[in-house]
Amino acid sequence: MNIHEISYVIVNRNVKSAVFVYKHYNVNTEMPIKLKDLFIICESIEKIIQWCSSIGLILDLTGEVCKKCSHGHFGLRKDSSFSNDIFYWKCSNKKCSKKVSIRNESWFQGHNLSWEKILFITYFWIYKIDQEFVKHELSICNQTIVDWYNYCREVCIEILKIDSEKIGGDSVIVEIDESKFGKRKYHKGRQVEGQWVFGGIERDSKKSCFATVENRTKETLLKLIKDNIKPGTTIISDCWKAYDCLGSEGFEHLKVNHSVNFVDPETGAHTNTIESTWRALKKSLPKYGTVKSLYDTYFSQYCVRKKYIIGSEDPFIAFITLIKKCIIQKNKNKH
Repeated sequence: MNIHEISYVIVNRNVKSAVFVYKHYNVNTEMPIKLKDLFIICESIEKIIQWCSSIGLILDLTGEVCKKCSHGHFGLRKDSSFSNDIFYWKCSNKKCSKKVSIRNESWFQGHNLSWEKILFITYFWIYKIDQEFVKHELSICNQTIVDWYNYCREVCIEILKIDSEKIGGDSVIVEIDESKFGKRKYHKGRQVEGQWVFGGIERDSKKSCFATVENRTKETLLKLIKDNIKPGTTIISDCWKAYDCLGSEGFEHLKVNHSVNFVDPETGAHTNTIESTWRALKKSLPKYGTVKSLYDTYFSQYCVRKKYIIGSEDPFIAFITLIKKCIIQKNKNKH
């Protein structure tokens, strides 16, 4: 049996359970998925499962040996009494009959939300759809939307860990800076309450790194620089005293004094690239403030969108590919 060809034969109308044979649904997974396509995919649970399996978003246990009894093989079954999903995997050994949720080790595992709503909310997150619209269209509460949008950003954090690499290198220019994210205090002029963030960006490739910091001491910033930027990199910064040691730490170091010039008249050094990145980052944050503990997730979201999603042929499929990568890594760590 092949899960990509899915339909069922009701052997007896009075029997709840039915063994599955398969029929191919013509869902083209090579074309970019648009909203109208997603509606077609979500017309039935059969179509959803076929499509999710075809792109590797759920496991296909067809024919796999049951680990419980080591004799039976898994096959797909339908039984409305098993769960709201209707489908499940069942061992063919009658003495064992182990059942496995079709959501097992997938993007859908551990969530009560229906398959179609999970797909739609993931799609809406990709395209930055307003939460009020999502609430109206999917008939779900604000907290569910917030949880799922946070869940999507957690994928971004994990992807950056999996694909972590230092930026910079010999003859590569990296601009570094710190910026404070938050709101101005009422009647306090330029004073801002919030979260300090360290950032670095390659001037040419625009590869970047960001991290929240509790302070801007030499020890804190130097560790971040060494963890994220390759030795031999030409680093350009402002005149913050914590950076004075960079020349003796394996980096070429140029400084620009922003109190005098935006571009150093002698070296041509400037930090315009990182400054414009701060503006873009702050613009990408929610209008009504952000919980301090979630800043890292928003920075990861910004980096992942820029690196993997923006400019891809299909942003939705691009993100699903990242989801699969996270699930594979999670399962490796678990086993």
